[in-house]
Amino acid sequence: MKKKLAIIADDFTGSNDTGVQFAKKGLETGVLTDLDKIEEALKNLDVVVIDTESRFDSKETAYEKVAKAAKILYNNKIDYIYKKLDSTLRGNIGAEIEGAMNAVKAKLAIVVPSLPKNGRRVVGGIHLVHDVPLEKTEFAKDPMNPTHYSYVPDIIALQTDKKIDIIHLQTVLKGPEGITSKIKERIKEGIEIIVIDAVSSEDLMNISRAILGIEEKFIFVGSAGLAEFLPETLGIIKKDVAKVKKGNVVVVAGSVSDVTRAQVNHAAKNSSVKVVDIDIEHVFNSPQKEKESILKLANDYLEKDQDVIIRSAKTREAVEQAREVGIKNGLSAADISKKIAEFLGEVTKEICTKLEIKGVLLTGGDIAIKAAKLMEVSGTIIEDELLPAIPIGRFISKEFGHIAIVTKAGAFGEEDAISKIIESLKKG
Repeated sequence: MKKKLAIIADDFTGSNDTGVQFAKKGLETGVLTDLDKIEEALKNLDVVVIDTESRFDSKETAYEKVAKAAKILYNNKIDYIYKKLDSTLRGNIGAEIEGAMNAVKAKLAIVVPSLPKNGRRVVGGIHLVHDVPLEKTEFAKDPMNPTHYSYVPDIIALQTDKKIDIIHLQTVLKGPEGITSKIKERIKEGIEIIVIDAVSSEDLMNISRAILGIEEKFIFVGSAGLAEFLPETLGIIKKDVAKVKKGNVVVVAGSVSDVTRAQVNHAAKNSSVKVVDIDIEHVFNSPQKEKESILKLANDYLEKDQDVIIRSAKTREAVEQAREVGIKNGLSAADISKKIAEFLGEVTKEICTKLEIKGVLLTGGDIAIKAAKLMEVSGTIIEDELLPAIPIGRFISKEFGHIAIVTKAGAFGEEDAISKIIESLKKG
């Protein structure tokens, strides 16, 4: 009998970029935001991803959300739980690991945050983003969830008293048997959370194989990186999947990441791609008028067989302008981000409802989940992976199920990522 695995993630984009690691191996994979529908989904899907939307919650609320989801999975006899981490370690890391462990009575959590394909590596317990320690990257200035540390055990220990230790790269390079042996040593030492170094796909494959040699009850904890190797390790690969229909594309770029800005600028070099910049002041003072203006421009371009990118921040200066406008309206940095995400979520719903499109790319997890809730969809079915950790799928919805949905974390992908996604969708 094949083993069953389920994933718990703290945001919508992360749910999709991890779920696609299973979908691309032929496993029917769905993302759910409604806990009441989990049991039904477990009967009909090979892999279920639960989005708890807990990244920006208090640690207490995040703990409870994850524990509740994990308990449902435990009661339904799911063999393995994969607690998905943000690849830049934002969110309630320690609280959510502890919540999942306690709910399923796990003695151990194996933590592997590395995502080498996207430049995320862990060496000596230090999380590196393109070889830069995490605390020295742009993520240290994230307006909603800044990161002030690079040493993974320190980040986890902010929200849990469980005993934490690491397994160094020199052990990982010895292969599965060496890793398994070291894990067993750490267990005898009373360690409850083990962080494992990894710098390559080969490291992740060896870790996935090593973990399955552990007899104690444990949970997987990681980014999309480790998840990619579990279908093969668990022996649950199935047939190839059919891809959704492709066609004209609208990109809604709400991420303030430098990576996304560079990707939009690259895509805009193509004359068939038009960029529509939102007016931040209008978003706060006359949102309906601004929404109508954006939709008209987008529709005009689509009717000319052009693809459209709707952008929230053209430059770093535009991000600062948004902050200043928000402050004038009495809003905090977090409230400003939420307001813009809600506006772009509404724009996305209007686009999918009123315009003739076959595909939409949403970059920024806040926008994706806002749009999903406004469109009253219960989740997504993930179909394939267009680029590393960038999935394509469709909403679980009668009204919107025909539209291809691509979600991309703001800081994921090379400079030409958006260009490639648009090209792939249009080729169909």
